[in-house]
Parts: sequence; structure tokens; C-alpha cells
Amino acid sequence: MDPAKYAELFLAESREHLGTLNQQLLAWEKDPTATEPIGTLFRAVHTIKGMAATMGYTVVANIAHRVENLLDLLRKSDKAVLPDTIDLLFQSADALEQAVEGSVVGEEDAVDVAELLHQLDQAVLALEPSKPRGKTPAPQQPSEQPDLGGRGVRVVVRHDAPLKGVRALLVLRNMQELGTVAGVRPAEAALEADEFDGEFEFRLAAEVSNAVVETRIRAAGDIKSVEISEVAQTAARQEETRAGMKTRHVRVDLQRFDNLMDLIGELVTARSRLVELAADRADPELEDVALRITHLSSALQTEIIETRMTPVWHVFDRFPRLVRDVGRQLDKRVTLHLEGKDIELDRAILDEIGDLLVHLLRNAIDHGIEKPEEREGAGKPPEGRIELSAARDRSTIVIRVKDDGRGIDKAKILEDVKQRGLVDPETETLTDDILIRVLSQPGFSTAKEVSELSGRGVGLDVVATQLQALGGSLDIDTELGLGSTFTLRLPPTLAIIPALLARVGEERYALPLTHVDETLDFESVAIADLDGTDAMVLRDQVVPLVHLRAVVGVEGEASRRRPVIILEIGDRKGGLVVDHLLGQRDIVVKGFDAPAGTLPIFSGATILGDGQPILILDAARLV
Repeated sequence: MDPAKYAELFLAESREHLGTLNQQLLAWEKDPTATEPIGTLFRAVHTIKGMAATMGYTVVANIAHRVENLLDLLRKSDKAVLPDTIDLLFQSADALEQAVEGSVVGEEDAVDVAELLHQLDQAVLALEPSKPRGKTPAPQQPSEQPDLGGRGVRVVVRHDAPLKGVRALLVLRNMQELGTVAGVRPAEAALEADEFDGEFEFRLAAEVSNAVVETRIRAAGDIKSVEISEVAQTAARQEETRAGMKTRHVRVDLQRFDNLMDLIGELVTARSRLVELAADRADPELEDVALRITHLSSALQTEIIETRMTPVWHVFDRFPRLVRDVGRQLDKRVTLHLEGKDIELDRAILDEIGDLLVHLLRNAIDHGIEKPEEREGAGKPPEGRIELSAARDRSTIVIRVKDDGRGIDKAKILEDVKQRGLVDPETETLTDDILIRVLSQPGFSTAKEVSELSGRGVGLDVVATQLQALGGSLDIDTELGLGSTFTLRLPPTLAIIPALLARVGEERYALPLTHVDETLDFESVAIADLDGTDAMVLRDQVVPLVHLRAVVGVEGEASRRRPVIILEIGDRKGGLVVDHLLGQRDIVVKGFDAPAGTLPIFSGATILGDGQPILILDAARLV
């Protein structure tokens, strides 16, 4: 058995259990008299210990073993858990995470856990009841005499056990230390397959008792049952059982999904070219083939995208611990409430937004939530509340970070930005739209003092920039004394998106349909004036207009009859006037490093079926 082959699987399984540890510790900290969390904690730590021992990661196994000892005593106690003990368990969870991460890259020894192990041992000694003095009874010896003949052995690994193949191979290795192993079914190579259901059998010739054999088998961990007899289960029965228990889930390296997405992207581009050629040649047979390939590739595209979709709880579940630690660091009482954890996002987007949400949550605690005494003075409960939610809004995913803190003083910020020349001196009101643009300026900060968490002018500018790269946008809604809400709007997937193609002059542009509400005829709408700029009246609502010809610097007169694309981002609406609409296409998004001086209205690029590259417009920068 080569443990390195299972390192990534061990890492993924351990991260899930570490997430459970943090969640249950937070629940236990809120209610120290609760008994439910400790059982879940014990099982999670026990599983990590078993996996680590199987993989040979001794540091992880040692930490988990000490924590397991402490939890075992705590669950037998009828007293409420002490805050110091909870803190020690949180430290242990952090150390386990570091040791797990270090183990899979061969740096397990770099984690210094000597002091932590000592503290855990001391905590165990403080809780352990005093043992009566006297002669320790000798351990009982198995009554069964050594069996010199060959035996059939059938082993079943627990159905919910991680690393079933590793445990099976470890059992065989332990048996080979006792004697001769033969007739392994299924074959050893099959034990490492994803489809292995945890049930296997072999023959053992060894001069040891059945009790010793069973003890060594169960040492592999997560063993459901062991049967030892003179005749092993028949191969036919084995295959029948395995067929009934065969799983329909397999683990696949994420890189394979990324490769598949790249390939389907190339296929979409080739498909577009094929459709264009078929239309140009007016060949019915070729058109039928193009239509069939379009349907098949679209179905394949949908399936691949669905396999990449991941519930947001994979990211959300690590934030309660973050909020707890930051709140304690700032001497603030804060609770985090999660909603919409089952909403799914493309794994590539989900991996990117984790750090963005960390910025927003830290800002909410540091800038938004007040100290307990300040909140009580304002008639609020001493404990601040932050809501992190995910929801669907038409074709976008909306993630909100909402706090009930002090809010943002727009009047004070307006004075500041006027002095810095960031807004027109005649501006009388700082709208939420202008506010988010100001707060997203590099280097801008509202903090009076620099701390470890804030005051250096980084944060929202990073959030806004990365969201733009993801094809998303950032909005804010704030009210002084009541709190703030930051809203992230994201496409569900990055790689292939539906877009509206438009032309201005001789250039073509793509506009993701995520923010397209409708299209109108420019000539037929009522034109109004809004603070010196063009606007239109749309169903009794005044909507500002942006002429793309003017933005990109196209010279010459435009035709009077032009289309208007109505864009909607949150509560904002705007109209984008273009020369011509070229229809809807699925486009493959390609990131690009814009040359210096490029207008900040583009979020990426794509290649059309004719092989020509075009730029993708960023709706959030236009409205």
C-alpha cells in the first residue's frame, strides 16, 4: 500500500471532519450544558485518528488520541464544560488542521504540538477519577488454542468509513505479518478502486488463534464484521453481495473536471463555426448534422457544468469559527446566521469567493458591529448579528453579508471624499451607488486607526476587483445606526455563459445575459434629460442611458434607429445604446490582462465561431 496515493482523499475527508469539529464546538460553547455536541465531536475525532493511523501520520493520530481521551472523560461527566476546556479544544482543532495539511505534503514534523499535548494530558489528569490502589489484574489470555490449519476470513468495512481500500490493504498487511495470505477476493488491485464496497475475503495460514487474527484485523479501524471459518464465503455469493451494495458515487480529481470544461469550451467554439458554415452553404444534410451536434454538445455541456456545481456550505461552514475568533479578538459579541447553504455555484467561483467573504465579514465585525456597552446604550442587544445568505435571483446567485451594526455615516464620508477630490464638489447626497464606488477606491479607508484587521485601505477594492474578474458585481445598502448589507451578484458558472452580441461601428462586443432585462428600440422611447445626460422613460421610471459609441470612442454619426439594452443590477437600471444586435450565443469566457490604458468596462474576452476574438462588457461598470 502506497499512502501517497490516498493523501488527497485523506485531506478531503479530514477537512470535512474538522469542519464538524468547529461547528460542534461553537454549539457547545453557546450551551455548555448540552450533551448532543460531544457525541458528534467524539466520532469526528475518532475517525480522524483512525484515518491518520492507517496512513501512518503519527502527529495527527497523537493529537486526535489525546483529544479523544479528553472527550471521553467529558462525556462521562455530569458537569458543564468549562470555557478554558472549550478554548483548549479549539486550539486542538487548529493544531489538527495544521498537522493534516502538513502531513499530506510531507511536513508533518514541522508542526510543534508538544505543549498542546502536554495541556491535553493535564486536562485529562484533572478530570480523571482517582484510581484505587491495589494489584492490577493480569490481562486475560485468549482461551482459544492456536489454529495451525488454513482458515477462510471474510471482512466487511463499515459502509460509511472513509478510505475503505486503504483499510482493506492494511488488514492484508497485518495478516501477512502473522502468516501466509492467499486467495484474496476481490484482487488487491480492485481494493483500491472507487467502486470497492468494503467487503473482501482471503485465506490465512498462521500459527495464531482466531482471537489474535480478529484483533489484528480490527486494528485497521472502521471494521464492521469479521468472520473466520474453515470455508470462506463462495465467490458467487461474494459477487452477488457486492453487486447489491455497489455505490453509484465515485471520487474524481477536480483537475479532470477543469480539463473537461476546457474541452467543452473548445467544442462550443467549433460548434458555432459549424453552424455558421452550414447556414452559409444552405446544405440541408449538413444543417441536420450541425443541429444534431448542437443538441448533443449542449446536453454534454449541461452535464459537465452540473458536475462542477457545489453547495455554498463548503465555504460558508468555516465562517462561524472565523466570526467567533475575530469577535473575541476585538472584544465584541457576535453571532453569525447562515441561510441558503444548499445554493450551488461553480466550484471555480466558490474557490475564489472565500477570501472575498472573509474581507466582508471582518469589515462587518471591525467597522460595523459595536462594543456590547455601545450597543446597549443605543437600545440594541449586546450581541451583534451578522447574516450570511445565498439565494437565486433570476440567472444570478446573490450572496449577502448583512450586519445590524452602526452603519456608515454618508455625510462624514461625503466631506472626506470632497476634500480628496473623489466626487464633484457640488454633490449634495452620497447615494449607495456612489458610496460603493468610493469605498472600492484603492487605498480608501474609513478606519481612524490602523489595526491588525483594518485601516490600511485594502479590502473592498480587492473584493470589487476580484468580483469584476468573475463577472460579478458588488452593491451596498446602509443606514446609519441600523447596519449595512453588502450584496455580491455572481453568475452560477464561469466557463460557458449565454451572452448577447452587439456591434458598435466595426467592432463586436459580448454582454452576459445575467444582467440583461430587455431590449428596446431607441427611436421609439421617450428621451429625457437627467442631470445633463440622456435618459429614457420606461414605464414611468427614468432610466439613464449610456451610448457605447461614445464610451469606446467610435467616430461618425450613428443611425437614428438603434437598439437599447436595458441592464438591471440589483436596484439599479440603465440603458446601453448600441448600433446593432447580432443575436444570442453561448460564449467561452477567457480571462485577459488588459493593456495599460484599456477602458475599465471589460471583464474578459471570448472567441467566436469565425475565430475572431471579441471583448466582454462588464455591465456593473456601465450602469
